[in-house]
Amino acid sequence: MAANISLRDRNCTTQLASATIRAQLLQQLQKEILEAVATGWPLSRILTLLCQRAETLSPDAICSVLRVDSEANCLLPLAGPSLPDEVVQATKHVPVGPDVGSCGTAAYRGEPVEVTDIAIDPLWKDYRHLFLPHGLRACWSSPIKGCDGKVSGTFAFYYREPRGPDRLDREIVAACVNLCAIALDHDRAQSHILKLAYRDQQTDLPNRAAFQQRAREILDQLPKSYGPSLAVHYIDLDDFKGVNDTLGHAVGDQLLSAVATRLRAVCKNAEFVARLGGDEFAVLQFPVAKLEEIERLAQRLLSCFARPFEVEERTIATSASIGIARAPTDSNDFSNLLRRADVALYRAKGAGRARYCLFDEEMGQHMLARRAMEKDLRQALAKGEITLHFQPIVHLATGKTTSFEALARWMEPSRGAVPPSEFIPIAEEIGIIVEFGNWFLRRACREAARWPADIKVAVNLSPLQLSRDNFIQQVEAALAESRLPPERLELEITESVPLVANPAIREVLRALKNRGVAIALDDFGTGYSSLSYLRSFPFDRLKIDYSFVREIHEHEQTMAIVKAVLELARSLNVHTTAEGIETEPQRIWLRAQGCSEGQGYLFNPPMPAEKIADFLADERRRSAGSTRIASLPRLKAMS
Repeated sequence: MAANISLRDRNCTTQLASATIRAQLLQQLQKEILEAVATGWPLSRILTLLCQRAETLSPDAICSVLRVDSEANCLLPLAGPSLPDEVVQATKHVPVGPDVGSCGTAAYRGEPVEVTDIAIDPLWKDYRHLFLPHGLRACWSSPIKGCDGKVSGTFAFYYREPRGPDRLDREIVAACVNLCAIALDHDRAQSHILKLAYRDQQTDLPNRAAFQQRAREILDQLPKSYGPSLAVHYIDLDDFKGVNDTLGHAVGDQLLSAVATRLRAVCKNAEFVARLGGDEFAVLQFPVAKLEEIERLAQRLLSCFARPFEVEERTIATSASIGIARAPTDSNDFSNLLRRADVALYRAKGAGRARYCLFDEEMGQHMLARRAMEKDLRQALAKGEITLHFQPIVHLATGKTTSFEALARWMEPSRGAVPPSEFIPIAEEIGIIVEFGNWFLRRACREAARWPADIKVAVNLSPLQLSRDNFIQQVEAALAESRLPPERLELEITESVPLVANPAIREVLRALKNRGVAIALDDFGTGYSSLSYLRSFPFDRLKIDYSFVREIHEHEQTMAIVKAVLELARSLNVHTTAEGIETEPQRIWLRAQGCSEGQGYLFNPPMPAEKIADFLADERRRSAGSTRIASLPRLKAMS
């Protein structure tokens, strides 16, 4: 009796020891897998390790982990280190359904499926011929559920004999399913983070970061001289801003998505297409052996825009320009390569748009000159090289100067006089136009304060100035500092200001107008949304662009347009100024059509601030002389 009790005690002690060892081994398994997840192991490597450890704990089992592809509604193999290759291949694209073996059915039902004999179970009728030849006779599959409660995969134990799981197997599988869920959730989260970091949300194309990474990977393996080349195609939509301003940003976004779809369809030969931002796209073409290959791809990219786009039941016709740079021919450095492609892009736009242009050495020299100009321009204001000139604006009926437009001038020691058309766009691109614009405004107000009280000053504004939160304060500070009344200041904007699409800018201009500052629309008629501008804001003045004034006696269509503009302004009770008047016939015709004021070389070119006093004094003397002559008594006729 005592011997039997002792034997039972030893059996209990052995079972307890085995349970303790099993618990310790499971804890070790959990620790190892969680550390692998935390340290960023690849998912397949983590799950392969999990299967190997589980098979060590349950030597009769063969493990498999499958992942659910929700889009294709099927299972894909993730790990199965002990399964024959033929079986792994057979588990690719297994449907998720009610009668699809153990795994497909478990994923469909969302609950474990125990098949103790594959040879006779109806769930395996379509698959048993693939598994039985490899000695796999039973399969117990458990669904893996993510933190959202959805089935994300399956964990299976295969056996080489008809049987079901024992208590030990159930403990192992419970732990493994939980670890699989953690690993899959972590991988899904990491994938989402990577997608946000390297994917453009609007078009689902790779973004600038992904483009940069891929380009540098190619450049690192690129031979320095002989061998394949890399071509960068830099794509920019032509007049995309017009779509946003006239149809709205929602339509613009959908157009970008449609463009991305066409570019993706064209780039099927391993080309890497990405959206860099805004309306800019780029394509990496590698490997390239001949120049003809680059040109053929460029033509195919341009063909994407041959047909109009259908967006929200609208037909939108747009084009694109492409700049191309090559490595190693043009540069082996990514930043330089992209910059050269950008230079070629601007050459393509300057040549008429809707075309491609390859970077060449001449452009390289231009780029070096441009960089030097950027550097000098940054220092020009501090060196006193930037000055203001003022061009008179004349009342066409009386010939009297009513105001002056402030115009920036840059006298650079080595280049001489640099035209505003060259340095103002550069100042905008490199981000110093706000500093320049605020300086122009303060200086113009200070000069105008010295003029007669009936003379105004007009100052051009950059879109970047208006977008700053403190712009109203800048204007108020300039007026207070100079003591210039607000009624003597006129601010000029062009259609490059996003007035129609940006209510905040309209509110800024309205606030300034309420303070007494006049607002003028410059270069009227040259843009695509002039009429929508007039509808969105009550301007005080329209300035007719010089390109129309120059042609009023050369083209009947131009004459008709100017007449229509003047009639429109009259009906809106808006003043008009014609720019670029150079001949007397132009002045006479414009006055006859009711144009309020004019400026141009017929009256006077822009002049330095110090000459304005003499100019106005001469004008007063001429006016006084004309008045005296007009008032002389008429002599009686001699008898």
